[in-house]
Amino acid sequence: MKKTFKIGECCAGGIIEVKTNGNNNGLLIVNCDFTTNAQIGVRLFRWPLDLFNIEVYLNDLTTSYYASKIIDYIKEKTK
Repeated sequence: MKKTFKIGECCAGGIIEVKTNGNNNGLLIVNCDFTTNAQIGVRLFRWPLDLFNIEVYLNDLTTSYYASKIIDYIKEKTK
């Protein structure tokens, strides 16, 4: 699964891309700048073991509203 979220065209967030491996037990989160599409940060997490750390990381990137939307999407797609 791979999904790109375009958040915050003029403020914090930018582009957040979420990728899972074939077994849905690894989660890669890539944060890119909205205007230049340059990578700002890349983090690898164990899904769902690192759920709390994923929430904290996403809250650092964007608001809690969008962080919860991203996590809800991941939960739905990895059932």
